[in-house]
Amino acid sequence: MTLEQLEKLMDQHFPTWRSFSAITSLGEHDITVKMPFRKDLMRAGGTISGPALMALADTAAYYLTLVHAGPVPSAATANLDIHFLTRPKPGDIIATAKMLRLGRRLAVSTVDLHAGDDLVAHATVTYALPSS
Repeated sequence: MTLEQLEKLMDQHFPTWRSFSAITSLGEHDITVKMPFRKDLMRAGGTISGPALMALADTAAYYLTLVHAGPVPSAATANLDIHFLTRPKPGDIIATAKMLRLGRRLAVSTVDLHAGDDLVAHATVTYALPSS
């Protein structure tokens, strides 16, 4: 799928997706997604919450899965493993997802999350693809 096709699919099936994320680039094997800073993403201690980072990692992997597997909005997260590396300060978070393997039933991606120049988390995300 192209970026335009992906955005159209998301608009059809998840009309509020743009309130959480923006796709900033799409490569042959990767996608970059920005989560704009919002105060409601903060937790005590002045950092972006872990659930928000997990949601961004999952979202970036989902978009990449759709690009490579085709328009299958019913693809579902089968596994998400995340390592929080450092506490991100308030600001935009950038996720770069890379496809590791696309099979008939599963799509596996890695996702690096950055706050500025800092790598703040690394995730591996597996999506289950619906039967044809």
